[in-house]
Formats: sequence, C-alpha cells, structure tokens
Amino acid sequence: MKKLTALLLAVSFMSVSAASYGAGFALYEYSARGTAMGGATMANTAEAASLAVNPALITELDGTQLQVGLTMVTADATTSVAGDSRSLKNDIWYLPNFFITKKWSDQISLGLGGFSRYGLGGEYNSPVETWLGSNLAYKVKLETFSFTPTIAVKANDEISIAMGLEAMVIGFSQSSYFNLAGPANGGNFEISGSGVSWGGNFSFIYRPEWAEKWALGAMYRSKVKQNLNGRIETNGKTFPAINIHGANAEGSISLPDSISAGLSFKPTEQWTLEAGIVGTFWSAYDQILIQYKDSETSPVIRNQKKYKDVYRLNFGTEYKLNPTWALRAGYVFDKSPINPKEMDTLVPVDDRHIASVGLGYQKDAWSVDLAYAHIFGKDLSGYSHQLSNTPIEYTDGKSDIFGITVGYKF
Repeated sequence: MKKLTALLLAVSFMSVSAASYGAGFALYEYSARGTAMGGATMANTAEAASLAVNPALITELDGTQLQVGLTMVTADATTSVAGDSRSLKNDIWYLPNFFITKKWSDQISLGLGGFSRYGLGGEYNSPVETWLGSNLAYKVKLETFSFTPTIAVKANDEISIAMGLEAMVIGFSQSSYFNLAGPANGGNFEISGSGVSWGGNFSFIYRPEWAEKWALGAMYRSKVKQNLNGRIETNGKTFPAINIHGANAEGSISLPDSISAGLSFKPTEQWTLEAGIVGTFWSAYDQILIQYKDSETSPVIRNQKKYKDVYRLNFGTEYKLNPTWALRAGYVFDKSPINPKEMDTLVPVDDRHIASVGLGYQKDAWSVDLAYAHIFGKDLSGYSHQLSNTPIEYTDGKSDIFGITVGYKF
C-alpha cells in the first residue's frame, strides 16, 4: 500500500497539462483507451479511468483496480496579426493521470482520480519584440490538475449513479511585450498566479434489460470559478497606457460547466460502437479579471474573451480480437468557442477534426493501452478588440497525441 501511495503522489506532481488541443483549452484525453476511441467511452466497458468520463461505470468493476497513464502532445500553429506572422515553437507537453477504484459492497463503489481537464501552453518564435501580437501574449501556460473523490451506487440491475467532488489546482502565467508606444517606452511583462477551487459532478449509466445490446450514460460537471493570487512582473518598468506596473495582484477565471452523453451499441460480443456529445457552456469564460492588491483605486484589468457555448461530437469503436487483444478507433468533431471579434494569441486554432486509433492488451491482472490521435485544425480570421480591431488570422493548426495507460487489478 505504501508503494501504491508513493506512485500516485509521483504521478500527481509530475508536469501537468499545458497544451491546448480541445475546444477552447479543454482536455479530454484521460486514458489511452479513451483517446483511441475519440472519448466515446461513456456507456460501454468500464475501466478505472471511467472516473473522468462517467464515474457511475465503476460499479461494474470488481475488487481494487488501478490505472496510471501519460499523454504526450505536440502542437503547431501560426498566428498572423496585421499581416505579420509567428509560428509556435516545437514543444512536447506531458499530461499524467491516475485512477483507483474500490468495490466497497455489492451496491457501493469508491474512487479517486487525478487528471487534467484544462490546459493551455505555447510560445511563439522570435522576434517577439517587434510583433504586434506580443502585446496580447507571446508565451502562455495554464496548468490544471483535478482530484476527484467519488462514490457510485448501483440502484438496481439497470441503473447506477455517481456523485463526486473536484479539487482543481491551477497555475497561470502569461508573458507579453508592450510595443505600442515605441521602442523607448516598450518592454516585457509577465502575469502569473495560482489557486485551488472546488467543483462537482453527477453521472449515471442505464443498461436496460429490454434492450441488452444498448446502454446510455450521461454526466454533468459544475462550473469552477478560480480565484488566483499572484504577481505582475515588469523588470522595474511601468506602462501607464495599459495600466501595468510591477506589484502583487489577484484575479479570477471562470471555467465552464458541461453536460455530456453517450449511447453505446454491441452488435456482437466482440464489437462495441458508441456515439456521444459534449455541450460546454464556454460563455462563462467571458473575461479574465486582474486587480492590484496594493491599490484599491487602480483600475481593474479586463482581458475580454466572450467565448461561445459549443458542442463536441465523438464516435468510437472497439473490436476484441480475443480475450487478450483489442483494436480501437475514433473520430471527433470539436467546435471552437472562440469569438472572431475577440481573438487573441493564446489559442490559435478554430474547429478541430480528430482521428484516432489504438491497441489494447490484457493478460491476467495487467493491462496496457496505447493510442495515437491527430488533430486537423481549421483556419480562422477575425479581429482583436483589444488591439483596436486589428485583423488576426490562425492558420496551419495541427497536433499529434500519443497516450499510454497501464492498469492492474488487485
């Protein structure tokens, strides 16, 4: 048990999410199996990682089960501001996760998950000092990691329900370069902060006896309002035109609530199909508020976003070649919430098409899952209200995702 605890702590304190490759900056790759099936794992075979997708499924798991995984992401995109383009630097981002479940009784199961639901990261290639987009940001990192203690109850042979809490840890940093007032009055500044906030979720799985090949699952996640404490660093400079000076600061970010559902069908014992939808209420993310702690009279900095509510469609399939091996594939259409009238340099991609494949291996108490997915990003043209309606364009957005999950049944 000491070794298990040490392993979970090591995973939770590894480098957390920082790459943006879901709608807005939401993340959905909680396990390699889920990544391979396009996230369409809400109403089919249960695994410990179901804690992140539909926790009600864990009532179908026996004994104590553990999964530990890692997702690796590369991303590329180009942002053009007033006709001047910069591309993102080549980077690899790592997203760890862990899940553990325990069947307490025939009706009650408990679980604890650790994973990232939001992440944003990237840095543009130099020179940034002369790029108009640097006034918005040339480097950003938003990292989150959620701990989700959960209880699931099997109401009867057809329905199970689950409720969980979510403690979300967040860290944020953004580097910008002010160059609107000429070289002599320009300079670099960084805004950073961190915090912890709480949310919750509710889910169910329905497997009707009158339609044994079908199952329906759904989940609601609450909005999480993050209050951050941090600092604005300016290297001793002040920028009165944008109300920036070096001082301690506090801010808030509202991360949206969502509703998801999945419908699965098993044509045969070996073959599983699922289609799902996720509705995310991104309109809650309308702005980032920043206020100085040392002066109540200083104006509040409002970083306007005005995101739109969006949907995500996913389709996945799994075919079991035999009790040991399984093949998987998936497709996702991910609608972007970005408002073309409020574009910035943080999330340089519009709607996404995602194609994925994967392989599963299970032998005795052990399992290993592998996944690969490629994101095809759609170009987007619009304006930045923060830069006096300067034209902005996103092009060449793409990303590669590699995932591995190792499981053990005690």
